[in-house]
Amino acid sequence: MATTTTTPSSDLLRPKQAAAYLNMHRITLHRLGERDPYFPRKLKFGERLCYYRKSDLDAWLAGQEA
Repeated sequence: MATTTTTPSSDLLRPKQAAAYLNMHRITLHRLGERDPYFPRKLKFGERLCYYRKSDLDAWLAGQEA
């Protein structure tokens, strides 16, 4: 019997992917998450597994243009 693994939605980005998407370092991404109350919150799926929604990052970026 073959096991199937579920892949997260293409809207979900790991922190390294989210930092690359925003063209910043992972540390900067982490600091923004801690200091900017409007920065999208990460989705935690365990002790060490988290994601960011790409759509949330896009909305945050759009708000930064103003």
